[in-house]
Amino acid sequence: MHTIRGRFILSHILPILVVLPLFGFGLIYLLETQVLLDDLSADVGEQANLIAVAVSQRPDILADEEQANAFLTQINVIFQGDISLLSSGGALLTTSNPQLQDNLGQIIEGEFTNEALDSAMEGRPSVQVSYSVLRQRGEALVPVVDVNQQLVGIVAVTETLEGVVGQIGQFRRLALIILAVEFILAILVALILARRLGRPIVSITEAVTEIAQGQRVDPIPVEGPDEIKQLATSVNILAERLHALENTRRRLLANMIHEIGRPLGAIRAAAHTLRTGAADDPGIRVELLKGIEDEVIRMQPLLDDLAQLHGQILGTLELNRAPVALSEWLPPLLLPWRAAALEKGLTWQADIPAALPTLDLDQSRMSQVVGNLLSNAIKYTGKEGTVTVTAGADNEQAWIKVSDNGPGIVIAEQGQVFEPFYRSKQQRRFPQGLGLGLTIGRDQVEAHGGRLELESRPGEGSTFTVMLPRK
Repeated sequence: MHTIRGRFILSHILPILVVLPLFGFGLIYLLETQVLLDDLSADVGEQANLIAVAVSQRPDILADEEQANAFLTQINVIFQGDISLLSSGGALLTTSNPQLQDNLGQIIEGEFTNEALDSAMEGRPSVQVSYSVLRQRGEALVPVVDVNQQLVGIVAVTETLEGVVGQIGQFRRLALIILAVEFILAILVALILARRLGRPIVSITEAVTEIAQGQRVDPIPVEGPDEIKQLATSVNILAERLHALENTRRRLLANMIHEIGRPLGAIRAAAHTLRTGAADDPGIRVELLKGIEDEVIRMQPLLDDLAQLHGQILGTLELNRAPVALSEWLPPLLLPWRAAALEKGLTWQADIPAALPTLDLDQSRMSQVVGNLLSNAIKYTGKEGTVTVTAGADNEQAWIKVSDNGPGIVIAEQGQVFEPFYRSKQQRRFPQGLGLGLTIGRDQVEAHGGRLELESRPGEGSTFTVMLPRK
């Protein structure tokens, strides 16, 4: 019984093994003591009284052994039990009990209780019932008096439950059969319940073992009691998250190899060129060194993104909040991005109302969020496209919207662009980079109590909205 299934079975069978036998034996005991013995007492008392009345009408029976035997022969057909006729002194005159035939004329010790015999000899009828595990017996001793109310003899009737015990025995056998059937049914029910309870637990155990071994786990069926369903659901969520983390790790490695490998290759090529004699030409040397510097500068944002993501994972994202007037803060922040958009040949539109509220923000981090959104909009909008920045507020929140009319994002990928290291499979947007900008931006906005939303249609552009609470 070391398995949970075995213990389930045992837990269902034990009550049947303990309760039902006790109930059956208790029922038999109550039937014998409360019903059958009462009936036995009433029966022997009634028989003894009837026989005493018959003997009192024929007192000569007590004086003639042949008449007494003939009398017993006649009434034995009518009455059950053993009938004995005693003298007024308690000596046995005649009896229908073969075991007492050798004791005629004697006072029989132990056959009748002394209390009952003394009571009958004093002229008082007595009915007693004795009960034990091995013997259930009722006896009635009724005095026989003549017309002068003188004691002339005693009628004794004894009866056991042997006749009824046969019925009790059948009842007991029936009870045992019922107990056996119930026991078998209990085993079957226990096996079914244990299987239904054990199957999902075994599935969960196997799934957890596979997860611990680093294997991909298919979703396990959610079945069984509510607690088991909750556990199975949690394991499925855990397996899916671990799978997502593994995919994220692989994407991180692939993106890092791609994004870091390219500039390192250029730097290595420039260094090799310098070593093979190009360093002697000042113009070439300056050009190659500038190229190396540019590649290092392009790598710096990647390292900054990784550093910020690492800090957020460790829970070290701290905000240095201060009151920031949006109407004064946004215009200077947009100037370099306006220049970048115009340099690329894009149309720049900005609508920053003068009555925007003052919010409690980490100015540096929010500048990074807005800058990342503008950088993406400019990068992925084709020539002669449009980049638009608008802001507004109501009684509860303020917002900053960055829109473009670039390629847009397919619906299937709109929920994934905020995942770490995500790169578009459609090659329309986010085909390069580590895919951390929107992830970091979303986390920073949420740290301010706001949210970062996306609206996009393929071929019509995208709109990212930073929603910030006013309080």
